[in-house]
Amino acid sequence: MNNTTELSRTAMADQFIELANGFTKTEPKERVGAAIMFAAARYNAFEAFSKSSNLKRDKEDAVNWYTREYKRMLDANMHDLLESNT
Repeated sequence: MNNTTELSRTAMADQFIELANGFTKTEPKERVGAAIMFAAARYNAFEAFSKSSNLKRDKEDAVNWYTREYKRMLDANMHDLLESNT
């Protein structure tokens, strides 16, 4: 029997954002945002390495996929933010 609880992507993101908001008490939000992007890139590189049997061969495809996904998510979140604040 598996006793783990599966969190939604949004719930996990909210926990990262809560942590980031804590950092903004002592750091500028631009620095916190840069740290989040660096952490995401580092984790995604690890994820790509873990999933690929030949990351040297697959690197460009992986970078393109992560780039497209980030752009899509950023666009959707900016759209939501603009819709809720206008």
